[in-house]
Amino acid sequence: MIEIIKQRIIDFHCDGLPDYIRRNVDVVHIKDMITTIVGGRKTGKTYLTYQIIDDLIKQKKISSLKQVCYLHFDDEALGSMTVNDLSMIDDVFLSLLNPKSRKKNIAFIFDEIHTIKGWEKFVLRLKKNRNYYVIVTGSSSRLEETNVTRQLRGKTFTNKLLPLSFKEFIKFNNYKFNFKRLSGSDKADIVNLFDKYIKTGSYPAMPLLEPRVRNELLQNYFKSIVASDFIFGKNIHQPLPCKIYLRNLLQKNACSYTHKKELNNLKSLGYSLAPKTIAEWFDYATENYFIGTTTINSSSIKRIEQNYRKIYCLDWTLANAISVFSESKISRALESIVYWQLIRSGYNVFYELVGPNNYEIDFVVSKPGQDPHLAIQVCVSFENEDLIEREIRGLKLIDKKYPQIEKLIITLYPTTKKIGIPVISAWQWLLK
Repeated sequence: MIEIIKQRIIDFHCDGLPDYIRRNVDVVHIKDMITTIVGGRKTGKTYLTYQIIDDLIKQKKISSLKQVCYLHFDDEALGSMTVNDLSMIDDVFLSLLNPKSRKKNIAFIFDEIHTIKGWEKFVLRLKKNRNYYVIVTGSSSRLEETNVTRQLRGKTFTNKLLPLSFKEFIKFNNYKFNFKRLSGSDKADIVNLFDKYIKTGSYPAMPLLEPRVRNELLQNYFKSIVASDFIFGKNIHQPLPCKIYLRNLLQKNACSYTHKKELNNLKSLGYSLAPKTIAEWFDYATENYFIGTTTINSSSIKRIEQNYRKIYCLDWTLANAISVFSESKISRALESIVYWQLIRSGYNVFYELVGPNNYEIDFVVSKPGQDPHLAIQVCVSFENEDLIEREIRGLKLIDKKYPQIEKLIITLYPTTKKIGIPVISAWQWLLK
């Protein structure tokens, strides 16, 4: 194991940092705290660590790449390590440095180290040295500072990484715009790029791939997530019904969801599962950033439990790639895009039911610790008067609950009709 660790470190130094496209993420390092990067699989956490290393060197916080100990624990050779093996890592790394370099700042970067039971004590020991940056990445929300074990509480700072925002997607497609001064040609290019964003999704690997290859890769992503994060990661003893459940979950992207309905769906296929099992699988899906969710906007736990959740796949094209349905999913994709941009911006997001007929408002948005300040409806277009009425009827009623709330309709094809509520195209909203 010592030789394997040594060789992985040497290989990293010899290979150097690969080319990368900079993400619009400023990673925060707090003195005497472990820096944690969390996010779903395939969202670009590994490449973000290259950006972090590059920044540390350019900011002269570390002197060179030789001062970086980088290990990826998805590596099969390292995956068999135990907590006792971890304790040799810093000794092996320091043995590669000359005595003078050992006194300089060092960055320890561990990708997916949380897969090794008992890893917390090891990184805490490293962090006691004030010359060490300790950076941990992972695809589990258990690494977030609100969920870590007691021994790590107050000693980590979490940076979340979602897939590409639309602005980042533009960058990954090799376009540059002055968003404050867009020409007519710029706007046409952006509209085309947004159409591509809807079709290709937000995973960093997707923009330059052919459609057939992209679809195959998305299906491989699904298989990998099911195997790594569920079947093996959670030691699930019923792999086939679990896979069916997760597939069904994605097919409900931007739709309502209840545990009871999913239990009945699986029962109709011959799988009789306990309600507790479905609830656990759902929790795993949110814990591993497989989906995001909204609940009804309420302070009453009882009311929340009595109503459905809405679920949003981390990437809408992943949901489309494994769907057995053939109907157009543009409206679901658009709603997912808006949801993840609100989450990316740090807002609390709920849905709302208003009036005696329980008209749904897609998103009620608030800053943490504050009352909702914005109500949003998302729709593809305003094709006729009935559609317009359906989209605005809930927004008209929400004033009774929140008199000062702003209202907004986000759409793919804006209307020129005056409806008394601001309407904005999705691409314009995303660039604000």
